[in-house]
Amino acid sequence: MNKILTNITKGIINRVKGKKHAGDFKKIAWLTEKIVKHQNDTTIKQISMSRFSMFYKRPYELLHTYKEIYVKEIYRFRTGHQQPLIIDCGANIGMSVVYFKHLYPNATIIAFEPDESNFSLLSKNVELNKLQNIKLHQSAVWVSNGTITFEANESEASRIVNKKDTEKKENTREVQAERLADLLATYKRVDFLKIDIEGAEWDVVRDCAPYLNVVENMFLEYHGKTHDTHRLRDLLQILHDNCFSVYVQNAADNLQHPFINRTTSTPFDVQLNLYCYKIK
Repeated sequence: MNKILTNITKGIINRVKGKKHAGDFKKIAWLTEKIVKHQNDTTIKQISMSRFSMFYKRPYELLHTYKEIYVKEIYRFRTGHQQPLIIDCGANIGMSVVYFKHLYPNATIIAFEPDESNFSLLSKNVELNKLQNIKLHQSAVWVSNGTITFEANESEASRIVNKKDTEKKENTREVQAERLADLLATYKRVDFLKIDIEGAEWDVVRDCAPYLNVVENMFLEYHGKTHDTHRLRDLLQILHDNCFSVYVQNAADNLQHPFINRTTSTPFDVQLNLYCYKIK
């Protein structure tokens, strides 16, 4: 009985104290988070974090992304290279770029972001944090060079769309596109490849398949509808063929009763984080 009471007491104390964060970045202070949550999402604002500063518009995305990248450190990886090459596809406002530079200060980073508003903030944040060896591309990664139709939401949800859908959207436009496969073909080693491109990953990864052998680590965010399971199968097969081990993590739980409500009204039903790495 005493042992049970002791365990219950320890559990209560741990809940009150909370788990101590062992990473390099502190959690956002409770008061700061409350203040940020009530900000508007239209004007540019600046915030000072524990080790960097950031310009941003959307407070919710700032808080969510900070927790994922800096508290949970979903992009943390190891490499023996002191000057690794990192390619960031879907860099948004630069939270990931700043994190990668913290992880490996001497890294060379090639970052792609097609949304004009996001790219402007990305550029400002690179300058604000005085980052070096950063190559920014205001382009969408795609299967060909040229232009492509893009839905610019000034958010993390900005994405490539079919031309047939443009009449339904007010914020679609043509943006520059660059073939990622062509870039990968120029390197013998890429230490980390991040692909978070809101649904275009199926096309892009299939096109890059012959060159993924040069990639050591890859973070791939998969977006799909439940009836497009073949796309996930294709991606996993490509990863297997290129000798990647894969850890799958649910990134968004969108369906409460999947056997009954089998799809959503949103562009994607399924969002998965795929952590892909080579075992030597």
